[in-house]
Amino acid sequence: MLKKFKFCPNCQNKLKKVKKRLVECSNCGFHFYFNPVPTCALILENEKEEILLVKRKYPPKKGFWDLPGGFIDFKETVEGGLKREIKEELAIEIEKINYFGNYIGFYSYKGINYQPLCFFYTAKIKDDQIKKIKTGDDANKFKFFPKNKIPWKRLSFIDIKAALKDYVKIV
Repeated sequence: MLKKFKFCPNCQNKLKKVKKRLVECSNCGFHFYFNPVPTCALILENEKEEILLVKRKYPPKKGFWDLPGGFIDFKETVEGGLKREIKEELAIEIEKINYFGNYIGFYSYKGINYQPLCFFYTAKIKDDQIKKIKTGDDANKFKFFPKNKIPWKRLSFIDIKAALKDYVKIV
């Protein structure tokens, strides 16, 4: 990823790589550290203990199944970001969420390879609330899958696969 950033955003001078994840500008002193990007995802189960997956509307991985969630915004907690993402993608509000774990992923977008650090949560949804779901934002379809029929080869990202595999083993 460091190779993609060649010029300083402050003075347009050429950047140089200082360390594995640090570039700097010798002209103005600008420093930029490449760090993991925080994301969040929800493992949502219905009353039949099936897991909700959403179909991705846009690249990367357009058409692949994913968990609802996404990038955490500035000035937003992980839980706040998750609740916002659920509202945007499913048009519902989830009150009681439980922390499950965090996983490292890879997200290649427009030539940049990001490393998400995804925080996974779990929740349950009642059948009457499922009727209120309307996909939006990055999702164009949703479906509940029995744990033994998760479309592993059509899951979007490695962190999603890893978290779901651990979750299915535990519950």
